[in-house]
Amino acid sequence: MAGRPLPGGGGVCAAAYPNTSAGFPPHLQAGAMRRRFWGVFNCLCAGAFGALAAASAKLAFGREVNVGFCVLGIIMMATTNSLMWTFFSRGLSLSMSSAIASVTVTFSNILNSAFLGFVLYGECQEVLWWGGVFLILCGLTLIHRELPPPRKPLPHKQR
Repeated sequence: MAGRPLPGGGGVCAAAYPNTSAGFPPHLQAGAMRRRFWGVFNCLCAGAFGALAAASAKLAFGREVNVGFCVLGIIMMATTNSLMWTFFSRGLSLSMSSAIASVTVTFSNILNSAFLGFVLYGECQEVLWWGGVFLILCGLTLIHRELPPPRKPLPHKQR
């Protein structure tokens, strides 16, 4: 049965399976871009809430802290930490991959921690530190950009 041809022209044609993937219709492309935007937005919010949680923990457990500030800092730390995990899980579900979500949250957390450290504690970061942040930003732009279309295979030389 394997050696017999299929009746009625039922053979498989190479043109039926092109090498390029089928493009999405415009309404699905718009939905994918919206989903990607909300994934990035949730990851950026998660990083900001993580930085707020760290800053409130530093306020709560500082050396010379009033008991009221300590309690307020612990409550704020628990609240912002739970918000961070909520936004991070939403960002994970909306992102294209977990690596993209994790790097975006890390970048947002580092940047917001530097800002809060400067505003709340007067901490300044070194130039080398900002160079590292710039390299992380370069990596983020590489992983967030759209993947290039697949190249057509080069024709093989025939002997």
